[in-house]
Amino acid sequence: MKKYLIYSCLFISFPVFSQCVKCRSLEEAAKKPEMVKSIQINPVFGGELKEVPLSIAVFVNLEELYLSDLELKTIPKEIGSLTKLKRLSLAGNTLKELPEEIFKLKKLEELILLDNQFSEAYKKKIQKLVTAQLPRTKLFID
Repeated sequence: MKKYLIYSCLFISFPVFSQCVKCRSLEEAAKKPEMVKSIQINPVFGGELKEVPLSIAVFVNLEELYLSDLELKTIPKEIGSLTKLKRLSLAGNTLKELPEEIFKLKKLEELILLDNQFSEAYKKKIQKLVTAQLPRTKLFID
């Protein structure tokens, strides 16, 4: 009887452990989006992403989003619905602008924007917006 109880516990808990909490692709994360806490997509780890889909908003419990070195040109405004986001890295892309919704993410602790194509004037604007709207956020920009 004990043996069957152990097997049934393993069987019941297996889907929970097979779901990624720290995912390396959106496809993997989309299996159970409400469980995902971290998405890290980077070519170094074999990750690939041509653009951030509007459906990014389904990750309601996301706390970390690392989209680095992907040559992304734009970020959709839907990123603003990730209200639990604490860390956001968009480093190493070809961004020239950010959606204003990023500056409404009140739980954001780190915003990493290194190695993009922001103009000097836009970098100053980002710094002012972070200071005014996200005073507890550490900004990394070059």
